[in-house]
Parts: sequence; C-alpha cells; structure tokens
Amino acid sequence: MRDISHTKNHRFYDEIDRLCFLSKNLYNYANYLVRQSFIFEKINNSYYDLQKTLSTQSDYQAMPAKVSQQILMILDRNWKSFLAANEVYKQNPSKFKSRPRLTGYKNKITGRNIVVYRTQAISKRQLKQGIINPSKTGIYLKTLVPTSQVKQVRLVPRLNHYVIEVIYEKCEKQYELEKNRCASIDIGLNNLATLTFNQAGIKPKSDKWQTFKIYQSILQQS
Repeated sequence: MRDISHTKNHRFYDEIDRLCFLSKNLYNYANYLVRQSFIFEKINNSYYDLQKTLSTQSDYQAMPAKVSQQILMILDRNWKSFLAANEVYKQNPSKFKSRPRLTGYKNKITGRNIVVYRTQAISKRQLKQGIINPSKTGIYLKTLVPTSQVKQVRLVPRLNHYVIEVIYEKCEKQYELEKNRCASIDIGLNNLATLTFNQAGIKPKSDKWQTFKIYQSILQQS
C-alpha cells in the first residue's frame, strides 16, 4: 500500500472532498433504510437488497456504479459487525460496557466517507502509461507500481486532509536459505544493535553506511 496525502492547498483537494461528500450522502441514505427496516420490521437489509433498491437513486448515480457498490459493501460490513456484537451481547452482556449501538450516521455537513475504486473503475488506458486515473475524475497520479499489481485506489478522509491509498499486490520473493545458519539482533540503548552469528568467519561491517542500512531496515520492518 502506498499513501499520498493531500491538504487543502493541493490541486486535487476540492475534487476529493466533493467525492467523499457524495460518498457520505449515499452511506447515510442507505444506512437510514437499513436502520428503519431493522428497528420497525426486524429485518436486516443485505448488500444485495440495498443495491437493488438504490441503483436508480440520485445519490447512487452521482458516482460510477462500481464505486457506489463499494460504499454499500462497506456499510454492509459495518452492519454485520454490529449484528455479530449484538448476538454476543445477548449471550454475555458482561463482556461489554454497554449495549452495542446501531451503525451511526456521518455528520450531514462535515461528515465525509471513504471512496473506493477497484480496477474496474480505474482508467485502463492511463494505467498502461503508468498513471492512475479513477473513473470520471480529474485525478491523475503517476505510479511506478506495475499496472498488473494495482488492485484498488482509496480516497480516505482524515481530520484535516485526505489520503490517497494505492493498494497493490506484491509477490513474495522466495530465497534458498541455509537452515543451519542464523543470526540475532539485540537492539541497544547506547549502540544501535548487537549482531550475533552462529557461523565462524562472518563479521558485520562496522562502517557508518552499513550501520545506517541496518537501522533503515529495522525501521522498515517495524
């Protein structure tokens, strides 16, 4: 996953803000339908029920269908989490400080909601040129990630900025390792670390560059 932050002075900020606002509208409207059915009819509307009901609704159609579907899927997961917690509460209330609350609404004015673009909603023509362009937007991002590895682009609202997350699949490298060789690293207080090997004749380099690379590797793995 790669994060790209956008503050209010960024050229994409207004468009991302608009999209997250539209996402909030659909999320709240769909949540209203689910809550009403649950409270008054004791029925839990599934994602498929919502998708069928809302496919012609204005909030749903304000964004590409594939994007609106992702919003409904997120709401569906939130309701499944609530229902699962509610069942546990019924069986053992002592596990909770209070009864699980219904999935809530996002603020009508200031609320924003995540927007998810799967590969079907990303321009394939632009992607072949190494540029990520979510469908029907003016957002263009250069990427060094091989196009076949890109799986999702998510617009994520934060407290005072937005984050564009590029989700991609990376194949794990397979190494032929000698199982009888091992090393341990002990993070120090005054020194960066102490390295110990079980093989004679192996000594870590002590120059500053090697120390920096070890430190950098530790940070990347933490």
